[in-house]
Amino acid sequence: MSSFALTPKLGSRISDSDGFLGTVLYIGPVASAKNQSEVYAGIEWDDDTRGKHDGSVISRADKSIVRHFKCESSSATAGSFVKSSKLNLGIDFCTTLAERYVTVDAPLLAPGNKFEGCVAMTKKGRSKQIEFYGEKKIREYQQVDKITKVALRGAGVSHAGDDTERISEYAGHLTEVDLQGNMLHEWEEVGKIINQLGSLEMLHLNANRLGNPTPLPKSFQDSISLTGGYKNLKRLVLNSTNMSSWTPLGGFTSVFPNLEELYVASNDFSDILTSTSSTSLKATGFPCLRLLDVSGCKLTSWSQVKCFSDLPRLESLVMNENDVEGIEKVEGEEFKNLMVLQISGNKMKGWEGVDNLNSFKKLKNLRFGNSPITAVMGGSEARAVIIARVSAVNYLNGSPVTSKERLEAEKMYVRRVARELTMAQSTVGDENTTPNDEKNEEKKREVIARHPMFEELAKKHAASMMPVGEGGGGASSLSNDTINVTIHSMAAASCTVEPMSKRLPSSLGIGRLKQMCKRAFKLDIDLQILQFKADKDSMLQPLDDDNNSLGYFGVCDGAQIFMNEIDVKAKAREAEIKRKQEKEAKERMIEQEEGAKMMTKAQQMQIDKEREGVKAATKR
Repeated sequence: MSSFALTPKLGSRISDSDGFLGTVLYIGPVASAKNQSEVYAGIEWDDDTRGKHDGSVISRADKSIVRHFKCESSSATAGSFVKSSKLNLGIDFCTTLAERYVTVDAPLLAPGNKFEGCVAMTKKGRSKQIEFYGEKKIREYQQVDKITKVALRGAGVSHAGDDTERISEYAGHLTEVDLQGNMLHEWEEVGKIINQLGSLEMLHLNANRLGNPTPLPKSFQDSISLTGGYKNLKRLVLNSTNMSSWTPLGGFTSVFPNLEELYVASNDFSDILTSTSSTSLKATGFPCLRLLDVSGCKLTSWSQVKCFSDLPRLESLVMNENDVEGIEKVEGEEFKNLMVLQISGNKMKGWEGVDNLNSFKKLKNLRFGNSPITAVMGGSEARAVIIARVSAVNYLNGSPVTSKERLEAEKMYVRRVARELTMAQSTVGDENTTPNDEKNEEKKREVIARHPMFEELAKKHAASMMPVGEGGGGASSLSNDTINVTIHSMAAASCTVEPMSKRLPSSLGIGRLKQMCKRAFKLDIDLQILQFKADKDSMLQPLDDDNNSLGYFGVCDGAQIFMNEIDVKAKAREAEIKRKQEKEAKERMIEQEEGAKMMTKAQQMQIDKEREGVKAATKR
C-alpha cells in the first residue's frame, strides 16, 4: 500500500469493515470525546442510516452543541466520527489488479487437481480428498497478460499509486477497465491511471464521488498532447460521480477527441444555459460523440436539451428521468443524425411534444413512458397512440413496430379522433336549433390542431375503414353506427360458457357492456377486466374506462371482446405489502422526529444557559 493511502484528507473516501462507504468532511479533535487530543475523522456515510448524527455533538466540557461538519444529506443519522487509525482509505490500482488477476506463471491453487490438506468426510466417517478440475481453463480468464478487459468493481481502488509506470508495464495493453463503485475521489489520480493505459478504449468510473474537475487537473492539462490512453478512449462512463455542473465536461472535448459514448447520468447539470459550457458545447462539441446519456441530470426544459443539438455525429440521446415538460420542433441541422431518443420519466404536459418528434429527420427508435400524458392509459393503448402519432418510429420501448401493428394503431387513432370530432361538433347549438356551421368549423379546427396526423391518416385508410359518426338518420346511418362483436369469458367459473355474438351500437358505454357480461357470465362488474382485439392476429387493447364508448376505443366490426377476472388474492397481497411499507416509513419518520426533538431540546438548553449567564453578568 502506498503512502498516499495512509494520509487522510478532506474529501477522501473511506470504507468500514462492513463495506459501507463514506466521505471525510472533518479531521481533528471532537468535543464529545474523552481524549481531546486524539484526532478523529468526521464521516458522512453514503447510506444515511449508517451514522449517529449530522456532524454536531454535545460538548463534554459544557454540554453545548458543537458542529464539526455539516452533512450534505438532510438525514440526522448520516454522520459519524472514526479514529484516524481505523480508517480504510483504499489501495492503489496495480495492487488491486494483482489481487483480482494473476500472471501466466502464477502457481496453481490445486496442482494435480487436488487441494492440499482439504478433505470432506463421507457418511461412513472416511476422509475424501477434494479435487478441483478445470483450474487451468479458468485461469485463462484471470491471466492479465492474456486478457484485454478487467473489472475491479467495488474493489477499494482510491489512487494510482506511487509508481505509476508500473501500471503501464502491468496493464498497458488493456482496452477496457471497469472501476465502478470504488473509492476514487480525485481527478488527478484518474488522470494518472489513464495516462499509463495506452490502449484504453472504455473506462467505467460510475459511482465514484469525483465531483467537478474544476479547474481541470494538471495531469489532464499535461496530457493534452494526447499521450497515453486519452487518444484512444471511446467510451467514458461517469454516472453518479457527484458532478454539479456541465462546465467541466466542456474541457473534456479536447482531452478525449475520439470519444464516441459519454454516460453522465445521475449528476446535476441544471446549470446548462446559465454556464459558459452551453456556448462551448455548440462551438466545439465532441466531434466523434455518437451516444450521450444525461438521464436523471435535473434538466427542466427543452432549451437545455437543445444545447446538444449541434453535436455533429450524435445518434443516440438518452435523457430519461428528467423534468422536461415538452419537445420542440427541430429546425435546420439540429439533431440532424439523431436516430435514438429515450425520454421516459419526464413531465410531458401535452401530446404536442410527441407530435413534434415527426420533425426529427432520422428518428427511428423511441423510448417513451412513465409520463403524465400516458399515466391515464393502459400500456397497449399508450403504445398504439404513440405509434400512430409518430410516423417514422420502427422501435418503441425496445420492441419492433411491425407493419400490422402500425396499421392497427393508425386505424384505432383515426376512429378515436373521428369520434372526438363528432362529439365536439354535437355540443354546438342545442336540440331545437340548427348547429352553427361557423362554430362547428372552429371546433373541428381545434380538434385537428391537437391531432396533426389525423387528416393524413384518415386519407391513408379511407378505403378500408367504416365511417364513424357520419350522415343523417335512417337505416343507413344506424347500420354505419352498429358493429358485430363476439364476447368471450376467460374467468375460471364461466370460461366454458359459449361466447355470445352481439350487434351493438358503437356508442354503447363500457359500463353498460359490463352489465351485459354480468348477466351472461355471472361475474360482478367490480371484478371484470375487459379487453378487445380488432382481429385474431392483433394485440389486446384495454377497455378500461366505464364512461367511454366502444367507438371511443376504436372497437370495430368483427372485433373480439374478452372478459377476464381480477385476481382478488393478488390484489389483497399488494395492499398488504403497501400497508407494511407505509407502516415502516411512518416508524422511520417517528424515529427521525424524536432524534430531531432531542437535538432541539439540547439546543434550547444551551440557549437557556447562555441567557442565565447574561442575567448573572448583568446583576453583577
